[in-house]
Parts: sequence; C-alpha cells; structure tokens
Amino acid sequence: LRYFLRVTIARQYSPNITEELDVWVRNLTVFPEINNSIKMEVGIEDCLHIEFEYNRSKYHLKDVVLGKIYFLLVRLKIKHMEVEIRK
Repeated sequence: LRYFLRVTIARQYSPNITEELDVWVRNLTVFPEINNSIKMEVGIEDCLHIEFEYNRSKYHLKDVVLGKIYFLLVRLKIKHMEVEIRK
C-alpha cells in the first residue's frame, strides 16, 4: 500500500507538470487501558474491619487519589488514623 501526494500544474502555453511525493501514515490510536476500581479489606479479627475503595487502580504522579474508607466493624477506640500510600 502506498500513500502519496500528486500535484499537477496545468499550463496552457507548455506541457503540464506533475510531481509525486510519498507520504508516511502512522496510526496513533492508543487502546484504552483497563483502569478498574480497587477494593481492599483489612482488619483485626473480631475487633476492626476497614474497607478501602479507590476509583482507579492506576494513577499519575500528579493525580489526586480519591476514594472511600468504610469502617465495617469497630470494637476499639480509635484516637488517630493515618493513610499512607507506598509503591
């Protein structure tokens, strides 16, 4: 398969001039990545069960991580809680 650009200059007083120039065609379509949500449940048996839910599984370094934290079972007094994201 060959793609090219053909230019023809029609002149009345002399023969026509025709030039061809090859053109490269690239298909830059990127297939969408599957970026499903993440659900993770952690806890201490019969004391504390926490479920984390994030809307995506892959993030860019400049993205904001959005999600939800559900306390399914709490039988301990929680005074302070921190969430840390590690690679």
